[in-house]
Amino acid sequence: MPSLPPLVPPHDAPPVRTTTPPLGAISPAPAASLPDSMWLGGDQEIALPLALHAGRPYVSGLLNGHPAVFILDTSAVTTLVDPAIIGNRMARRIVAVQFGELHLPHVAVVAAPVQAFSETFLGSTADAVIGRDLLEAGPLTLDYPHRTLILYRSGAPSPTPPAGATTLALRVLDGRPAVAASLDGQAPSWFALATGAGVGVRLEPGSDIASRLARERWIPYAEETPYGGAMTGRLVRARSMSLGGLLFYQPLVALVGAQESPASGLAGALGSGLLSRLIVTLNETQGSATFVAPPGATSAQLFDPSGLVLAMRRGAIVVNRIVPGSGAAEAHLRPGDEILSINGLAPATLDFARELLDGSPGTKVRVEFRRFGMAHSATFALRVLI
Repeated sequence: MPSLPPLVPPHDAPPVRTTTPPLGAISPAPAASLPDSMWLGGDQEIALPLALHAGRPYVSGLLNGHPAVFILDTSAVTTLVDPAIIGNRMARRIVAVQFGELHLPHVAVVAAPVQAFSETFLGSTADAVIGRDLLEAGPLTLDYPHRTLILYRSGAPSPTPPAGATTLALRVLDGRPAVAASLDGQAPSWFALATGAGVGVRLEPGSDIASRLARERWIPYAEETPYGGAMTGRLVRARSMSLGGLLFYQPLVALVGAQESPASGLAGALGSGLLSRLIVTLNETQGSATFVAPPGATSAQLFDPSGLVLAMRRGAIVVNRIVPGSGAAEAHLRPGDEILSINGLAPATLDFARELLDGSPGTKVRVEFRRFGMAHSATFALRVLI
């Protein structure tokens, strides 16, 4: 076959001076990122039922689309999830969380033994602990007296404080919401709001008021945490605590042995022992915290008069610690004793057992318990311990 002649441009074709560069790899369109929080409906607020166990607020929601129970701890900087749900890995995981219409699509969480902690020491199993991630999604109200959590859409008009409410400036220190409060008439200091803490007031060491209160009558203090271990120190009574226009009489104050946040500027924390009597609204966007105190909420509260600190282990209610000088100590109950009945009633939950041991000083309590497989009984009187 004869060869073809070479291609020759027409005589009137313009000379080629530039060439088009070859096409590079085509980049895919960037994926749309989800916001930190989304409302799946048109409501401006949602109300969710709240349960209280050992004073801590529990709320039900969804975790990665599955039902889960959360402890709401406003001082929790990072959301904690039990390893049974996310695996026992130290690295952070990203999960989706939902409460009613509020959807949080990417929450960074770490593994912690939340289920064991909550079942053993609070008496009801929870799967996770959430705080900062929920506070950043918008304002919320913890209505303890009516057992309700109200979540407000971010950017919606703030709820109008009811008559008699106390509104204070709210700051975020060390990742925790904080308000200014005064103990025993001292200059106001910043206290974190810690709904997951059991004590009324927790005071960091080193301050003048902590040094003075350390000389008061005290009993040992210990409070387990969902991270494992316990915070320890002394439990005392202050004369008063003022929170804006609210004056709390003889609040219980835990003087902890080690400073939790050395450089945070926080003097301590206000826990569920104080906050669970109130209606609390937190709005970090507007920098405000509102407190409503029902009648009697600021009166002095009686510390557990039995001296029995209980826990739930393998389905049995057992003595975890005993307060020295209590009626239970004088009746020779010991840590590890299994509680069988209190005044003839067999409690199935820690909440009910604690209720049976709550009474006026001088009231006689009969406790049946098992020690080393043998049943025993003891009767003692409730008394003021602190």
